[in-house]
Amino acid sequence: MMGRPQEAAAKLFYTGITLDERVRADNPLRAIRAAIDFSFVRPLVRPLYGVRGNESIDPALLLKLMFLLFYAQVPSERALMAWLSERLDWLWFCGLDLDSDIPDHSVISKARKRWGTEVFAKFFGRVLDQCVEANLVDGKLVHVDSSLVTANADKTKLQTVLRLACQEFYDRLEHESPEPPAAKDSAPAPEPALGSAISPTDPDARLTRKNGKTTLGYKDHRVVDDRCGVITATATTPAAVNDGSMLMGLLEEHEENTGQEAQAVAADSAYGTGENYEQLREKDVRAAIPHQRQKGAPGKFGRDQFRYDSAEDCYVCPAGQKMHRTGKPPDRDHVEYRAGRKVCDSCPRRGQCTGKTGRTFKRHVLQEAIDWADALLPEGVRRWMLRRRRIRAEGSFADALRHGFKRARWRGLVPMTIQNLLIAAIQNVRKLVKYARKGRGAGVLAETLRHLAKRMSLWRHWVVQRLTETRDEAVSIESGCHA
Repeated sequence: MMGRPQEAAAKLFYTGITLDERVRADNPLRAIRAAIDFSFVRPLVRPLYGVRGNESIDPALLLKLMFLLFYAQVPSERALMAWLSERLDWLWFCGLDLDSDIPDHSVISKARKRWGTEVFAKFFGRVLDQCVEANLVDGKLVHVDSSLVTANADKTKLQTVLRLACQEFYDRLEHESPEPPAAKDSAPAPEPALGSAISPTDPDARLTRKNGKTTLGYKDHRVVDDRCGVITATATTPAAVNDGSMLMGLLEEHEENTGQEAQAVAADSAYGTGENYEQLREKDVRAAIPHQRQKGAPGKFGRDQFRYDSAEDCYVCPAGQKMHRTGKPPDRDHVEYRAGRKVCDSCPRRGQCTGKTGRTFKRHVLQEAIDWADALLPEGVRRWMLRRRRIRAEGSFADALRHGFKRARWRGLVPMTIQNLLIAAIQNVRKLVKYARKGRGAGVLAETLRHLAKRMSLWRHWVVQRLTETRDEAVSIESGCHA
C-alpha cells in the first residue's frame, strides 16, 4: 500500500534534536575539530580589544569562519553567512546551534584588519608543529617553488606611479586630511620605479610575464617537505619579485619552523643563480637546481669544449691556444677572456670557433660554485629529486586550487599574505587528518621506507661509480709509473 504524501507540519517546539547526531560520523569537519584547537587565538588577540563597549564575537568562532571560507571555497564572506544557517555541519563545527544568532559578514573583515598577519602566521605554525609531532615532516629533503596569484584588479586600467601619487595628493587636499594613510602592520611592497604602471585598485600588485602571458598579481613562495608534502614555509610577494632572491630566506624559515636544517633542496632553474649556489655550498646543502646555460652558435664549438686553467686563470680553446682575461670590469657578474686576433686569424679551426673578430669567452664570477652544483650529484639522483619536486611542490599548488588559490580574494599585500597563510594551513590540516586516521601511520612508515630504500639505492650506485673511477685512476697512474 502506497504511503501518504510527505508534508512536514511546522512545530512550535522540537525535542531530542542535537546537531552532533545530525552530523555524520565520517564528516571531515569532525576530524578537523578534534585535531585543531582554535581557542589559542583568544589570548593572542586579547590586547587588540578594549575593556569597554559591546562584547565582540568570539575570536575562535571568527577564525573558524575564516577557515571555512577557504576550506569550502565559499565565494564571499556574505555568502558564507548566508549559507551558514543551512549547513548543520558548519553550525556544529563553529559551536553554534539552530537558534543561534548568525554574525554579520562585516565582522570577519573587521577582525582580519585588526589582527594583521601575526595571528594567521601563528595558526600556520601551530598546525605545522602538530605535523612535525606526528612524524609527517622529514625536514632533510625539501622542494622550493612559487606560483602566481591573479590580483583582484583589472590589469587594463593601470596608471603611472607619478599620476597615481598626484591623484592621492589631490584626494587628501579635497578631504582636508594632511596626514598620510596609516602604516600597515607588515613589510610594505617594494616601491615601484617612477613611470612604471600600477593598479589604482590594488597598488601592491605588480605585473609579470610568464609563458607569454602578462599577469597582475602576487606570488606565493613555498617550501614543501618531501615525506608527506607538508608545507613548512610560505612567503607572499608582489609578482615581479625574482624567485631566486627568495631561496635562502625560505630555507631559513623552514629551519626556524621545523627545527631541522635542510640537507638537500630541489628547485627549478629560476633559483639556479651563482649566489644561491655559493650560499648552499657554505651551508653544505646538496642542490638539485638546474641553471640557464649559454648556447653556442650552431656549427661552432660549444662552451664545454673550452677548458679552464685555474693555475694561469685562462681558458684553453680546442686548438690549444690560451685565452687570457681582459682588463674590462665584470659585465653583469661575468668576466671576459679573449684570444689575440692574430692568433685566431692564423688558426686552421677558426671556421668552427668564431667570425671575423677574435674569440671571446665569458665566465661567471661565481663559476666555481656553479661547477660545484653541477658536479655535486650523480645524474640519476638529480633526475629523481627533480621528479619529486614536480610531485610535491607543483602538486601542492595544484591541490591549493580546491581552496581558491589562483585568484586573490582581497586586495593588498597584507590581506594576500593572510589568504596564502590560511590556504597553506588548511592544506597541512588535511594532511594531518589524513595521516592521523586509524591505520594511516603504518602507511606513512611504509612510504617513508620505500623512499629511503630508493635513495639508498641511488646513493649506492653513485658511491660505486666514484670508487670505480678512483680505482681506474690509480691503475692508470701505476701503469704510467711502471712504464
